[in-house]
Amino acid sequence: MNSVTENSEPNLNYYETDVAIIGGGPAGLAAALSAYKENVKVIIIERDFELGGILQQCIHNGFGLRYFKQELTGPEYAQKFINEIKKTNIKVLLNTMVIDLTADKKITALNSEIGLIKIKAKSVVLCMGCR
Repeated sequence: MNSVTENSEPNLNYYETDVAIIGGGPAGLAAALSAYKENVKVIIIERDFELGGILQQCIHNGFGLRYFKQELTGPEYAQKFINEIKKTNIKVLLNTMVIDLTADKKITALNSEIGLIKIKAKSVVLCMGCR
């Protein structure tokens, strides 16, 4: 249905997807869930070892009122999004650094475990945060 197409050749890390989201922070997670609800193939590319972005450091309250209808800390808010992502077949690539993005939406990335990754997307959403 809306799972990412993977290459069948064993030594090539190649994916085709409808939407590639670069960044697994709050904007990336929200974008991924919104796209997924439209029944398209989605992949999230995150350079860190976990999803959630800067929210993991925001221990004050005030998050989640609009989206989840409850007041949450940053880590709680991030975890709610992560839990929603886990309920889907959205492909998540952690420890993955995007090193090139072309005008025709071809992404080259490096993953600390599997090496070079190539992704062809129909659209790319940039959600790299404030760094």
